[in-house]
Amino acid sequence: MRRQFIWLTLACIATTATGVYAQDFPNKTLRIINPFPGGPTDSFARLIASKLQAGLKQSVIVDAKAGAGGTIGVNAAAKSLPDGYTLLITSASTQVVQPVVRKTMPYDAEKDFIPIMSTGGSASVVVVHPSLPVKNLREFIDYARTHPEEVTYGSSGNGTALHLAGEVFASIAGVKLQHVPYKTAAQSMTDLLGGQVKAMFDSPNNSSPQIKNGKVKGLAIMGPERISVLPDVPTTAELGMPTMRFTNWLGVYAPAGTPPDIIDRMIKILRPAMNDADMKEYFERSGMPPAPLFGQEMAQATRIQRSELAEVIKRAGIPLLD
Repeated sequence: MRRQFIWLTLACIATTATGVYAQDFPNKTLRIINPFPGGPTDSFARLIASKLQAGLKQSVIVDAKAGAGGTIGVNAAAKSLPDGYTLLITSASTQVVQPVVRKTMPYDAEKDFIPIMSTGGSASVVVVHPSLPVKNLREFIDYARTHPEEVTYGSSGNGTALHLAGEVFASIAGVKLQHVPYKTAAQSMTDLLGGQVKAMFDSPNNSSPQIKNGKVKGLAIMGPERISVLPDVPTTAELGMPTMRFTNWLGVYAPAGTPPDIIDRMIKILRPAMNDADMKEYFERSGMPPAPLFGQEMAQATRIQRSELAEVIKRAGIPLLD
């Protein structure tokens, strides 16, 4: 009886503390962990921080924690106190790709987080350095076939969306490429511009400025439709390869256990904010459809994408990472 009483007392204290957190929220600075600093995720994180800061009337900072394909920052968020003062902004890389391609994970992408909102999916764009003697996607594939494992491509790390987009491309095209992982997409792009790597399977947000100024060649959008930010770049579907598809997205999460009324409050702030001019401009620049998902709709869509990606990896025979 005494043990049961102690456990009941502790449970009541925890419940009461959570209620106090929620009622008093927010009374200090919020932190948004960003595991992919310096790229499209960084811009999105700062936009979300500004929206929450305006809606909550409290300071919101972005905390960069790069490394291990984003898992260092995501794991830090998963282990944070679930009081609403720590959020995570990440991508499909850590919530869809990593759980599917890795044998073990330091966090559970579904159980350790509460989904708040996600952007619409952005199709990857195939970009190459101008030194490659190719003018289009077909020539790139032919070149890669005749130069097996000589074409290097950069990514934001092992097991990230940029890495897997390259694996999907190589599998469907029947070519062998050499993957070169970096800590961030920005670092990978720097080396692509310098010719240290020859290709990327990148986000439109990161690549479109370089494509437009002629510093890299945009060969194809890995999706069914062209995107407005790169209207002259054809899709893989147009080029006769409809299964060569890969999309990424960005999402906002809270650690599991965060009080529901805090989650609801953030959703009520962010839902109308997606229609703000600066958010619309970001979606346009990123090649993302203006179709954000919130709460459980986001969770369900993520489960489906994870399942579909697992099938792609199985069919393609892509080996799991340690």
